Amino acid sequence: MKLNLFFGALGAFFVLNLSNLNAQSSSIKAEALLDSVYSKMSRYDHVALEFEYVLENKEADIRQSTPGKVYISGSKYRLELFGSTQLFDGSTTYSIIPENQEVVITPASRTDESGQINPSELFSFYKEGYRIEEGVEWSVNQAEVVLYPIDSEAEIEKVIAKIDPLNYRINALVQFGFNQTQTTITVTQYDTDSSVDQGLFVFDKAAYESQGFYIIE
Repeated sequence: MKLNLFFGALGAFFVLNLSNLNAQSSSIKAEALLDSVYSKMSRYDHVALEFEYVLENKEADIRQSTPGKVYISGSKYRLELFGSTQLFDGSTTYSIIPENQEVVITPASRTDESGQINPSELFSFYKEGYRIEEGVEWSVNQAEVVLYPIDSEAEIEKVIAKIDPLNYRINALVQFGFNQTQTTITVTQYDTDSSVDQGLFVFDKAAYESQGFYIIE
């Protein structure tokens, strides 16, 4: 009887440890894929993306879809979405909203405190604040990586990154909120070859003031 209990406990021990090893292996494999994406994209002087942004909440019967563009050069970015433009020149964020005839200027320190991720961190955001696991789909054509926020007060449940494992590109990011809202960003075009005018990341305050924009600092 004691021998049976011993082998039963021993079997449970091995099952538990095998499960932990499998989870660690899944995490290492998933993070290694994200590292490969980051390594490749970091080699480019710039990356320009066209994407489709979709916001869904089935319970509220909401589905909104709109195209967008983002230009990334180092820590700088220019995001065009919803008829508005957001610039980040490495130290300051400029949110240009033509509909309201206003520009909101936010120092980088305040942007960081808000917890928002800059588009320039699209390929590196996973490095801090997430537990990473291998997703359900994992093939030569597409792999899924699931990222769970470590912060217990996070407003999102998880993020799924859909990746092309051959070319090391992110095809889509799907964010699941606890409020039943799902946000999907699907990349429709990558451009890493054409040169980008650095003027895209420069905010001309005088030009906007001359057009009657209200500057909020």
